[in-house]
Amino acid sequence: MKTTVLLILFLVSSLHAQKSNEIKYYNYGKNGIEFIVKEAGGATIIISTFNARPSIKDEVALGVLRYFDEKHPKNGEKIKIETKEAIVEGTFNVIYKENLISIEFHYETVIWFKKGLKEVYDNPEGFNIKNILVEN
Repeated sequence: MKTTVLLILFLVSSLHAQKSNEIKYYNYGKNGIEFIVKEAGGATIIISTFNARPSIKDEVALGVLRYFDEKHPKNGEKIKIETKEAIVEGTFNVIYKENLISIEFHYETVIWFKKGLKEVYDNPEGFNIKNILVEN
């Protein structure tokens, strides 16, 4: 009887431990400028992230800059950035204004390696930063 109970407890805990690919939704994150880079040619590049996870935001911002230098992505392009802890998927936006280049990366999903967790950004209903900027 004891062995059966222990076996059942072991199986239940094993099944729970094997639970991966859990998806959680979040509607918060850090928004802001991560880096400002001055190029030799005189251009200034500003890298900003939106809905960022604080523990990986710097590594993602550097990955976005590297992606921009290597691939020259188009505005609105969906890209993936891999860090030591996670793979981040999001939308890449770039704005050119004379000697200023503004690169924006909007997080959409974060897939954590160790946690087996996928976080999906869920924009709070009715909240749109572009609408706020236009109204004010």
